[in-house]
Amino acid sequence: MNPKFFTVEEANALTGFLENALERIRRNRQRYLWLLEEIAILKLIVECGADEANRDAVDLDDKTHEIKTVEAEIDRARASVRDSGCILKDEEKGLVDFFSIQNNTVVYLSWKKGEEAVRFWRSIRDADSNVRRPLEGTPST
Repeated sequence: MNPKFFTVEEANALTGFLENALERIRRNRQRYLWLLEEIAILKLIVECGADEANRDAVDLDDKTHEIKTVEAEIDRARASVRDSGCILKDEEKGLVDFFSIQNNTVVYLSWKKGEEAVRFWRSIRDADSNVRRPLEGTPST
């Protein structure tokens, strides 16, 4: 896939979409973790000799199917972010980067869930995604 390059305005136009996608990821990750715990407990119970008609065995089967559905929803939300041309740097922090060209230099525009607009950038050479600089300091200014 070829990278998409964004202006600040184009990146800002996606922040509402990104808020929603990141919230879906967060909510479904919480559900996924809860289901993992439930499945682990139910497996212990079922492995103690419960037959297929036992309520815990039925619940285990239901939750196993449900966790697959939740995984698919997480994957769809991640793919929607990726398909928009954005780079999901840290989904727990809600950190998203956008390739941009500023003064003939490729940089990342950087946005974090909860921020009203894209106001930061960072060098593509920065290994640490926490190093974000205000847009006033882009190579073009």
